[in-house]
Amino acid sequence: VPVPTQIAVTSENFNTVLHWQYPPISETPRFIVEIKPYTLGRYKIISTCVNISAHFCDFSKEMYGPFVSHWLRVKAVIGSQQSEYVATKEFILRKHGNIGPPKLSLSRHDDTITVDIYHPA
Repeated sequence: VPVPTQIAVTSENFNTVLHWQYPPISETPRFIVEIKPYTLGRYKIISTCVNISAHFCDFSKEMYGPFVSHWLRVKAVIGSQQSEYVATKEFILRKHGNIGPPKLSLSRHDDTITVDIYHPA
């Protein structure tokens, strides 16, 4: 069974997703994703990313904090056979995540100026 390739983590406004590619084959592969937070010290299955056919896994709710190192790994399963795991490099949300600018709205009513600031999308 081929291993997933081009494994990468993206994080925009705390939405953190693992992506990978997989070569086209006749059967539909399923994927299993695991996460290893430094504080836990071992890999654990991400329950929302077990036997999925998608080539991505949103693990935003699995993060142990913005300062904690995380590693992820994914493997393919086809029938009763499975590939080896492919792991990411260390991911730290504070270091590798991106936060967009807030939305800003100004309005003036007579002698009052109102400033509204909204979280990034």
